[in-house]
Amino acid sequence: MTLEWKTAQDNLANSENRMLTLTLLASLLTTQPAVGAGQKVAYVDMARALNEVNDGKNAKAKLKKEFEARQKQLDAEQSRLKRKKADFDKRVATMRPEVRSQKEQELQRELMALQQTYVQMQRELMGQEGKVTQEIGERLKSIIGKIGDRDGYTMILNIGESVLYHKRHMNITDEVVTVYNKKFAKK
Repeated sequence: MTLEWKTAQDNLANSENRMLTLTLLASLLTTQPAVGAGQKVAYVDMARALNEVNDGKNAKAKLKKEFEARQKQLDAEQSRLKRKKADFDKRVATMRPEVRSQKEQELQRELMALQQTYVQMQRELMGQEGKVTQEIGERLKSIIGKIGDRDGYTMILNIGESVLYHKRHMNITDEVVTVYNKKFAKK
């Protein structure tokens, strides 16, 4: 999947989420006699919560470490190919045409293999990141639901998707992160 396709999918998903949030908010506001009459709304910055919970920090550090190790291997392979190409360029004038062609094809195959390895590494890391993000996100939603029930919120919105303005005292992200870290602390 290309970066452009992934970006287009993300934009579509974000647009759908924004529309759903706006539709829910509009229906809530139009069906109630007065805004605020018996309604209690809070906000969570899910992106910030994902980055601030201990599991998120640990996962991010682990993925970064894995990426750096794999990147180091790829860089070494790339350096080897550059040296091989430089050696080829020095000798190309003295090579017979069929040998030159064979060496060029060999270099091209090795370069393509390196590029495929890089793309595969990116896919694997994105898959791991997506899986971890989804797991943590589900736990966060569970905690948000419990806080919502406990504190009598009518609605808890994600700041990052469609809320353009909110009262700071209605932001419960810090509480969500604290409860998450207590509940899912590594023992």
